[in-house]
Amino acid sequence: MKRNYCAKLGLANLFAGKLLMIVILCCFVTNLDAQTLTGKASYYGGKFHGRKSASGKVYDMYKYTCAHKTLPFGTMLKVTNKKNGKTVTVEVTDRGPYVKGRILDLSVAAAMDLDMMKAGVADIEAEVIKKEKITKPSARLILSEPELLKEFKKEVPRPDVTTQWASTVK
Repeated sequence: MKRNYCAKLGLANLFAGKLLMIVILCCFVTNLDAQTLTGKASYYGGKFHGRKSASGKVYDMYKYTCAHKTLPFGTMLKVTNKKNGKTVTVEVTDRGPYVKGRILDLSVAAAMDLDMMKAGVADIEAEVIKKEKITKPSARLILSEPELLKEFKKEVPRPDVTTQWASTVK
């Protein structure tokens, strides 16, 4: 009788352990879906103004944009300065910041509205409003951007189609 009880208890402990693991993972995934980021944000402008960002868009320091290391381009964030409660809505259009301890690089316009220009860095909370799907670049994207089309033509040699057909027919 004791042996059977121990076997059942062993299975119960194993089941409880697995159940606890599932509950922990579900909580972790739920927190990822909530997507509220907290940490330090800085801003960038001047020398990057007018240059192409990682998303391919031209960076305009007077638009409400930001850089994040991993969020998909097009993701909209509601950013709140924890010190004064001011908020702005920005779009992820670039990658960064590459300074340890920072989670966002904001455009000058966003930083001005959050009243963080003087300090340069602020404690913020960023909430994901809209998350875009990650899509692979398509031929249509390459053909719509002349610079990419030029690079594409350089990298991919175009064989003579008639020669190709002639060699397969023979």
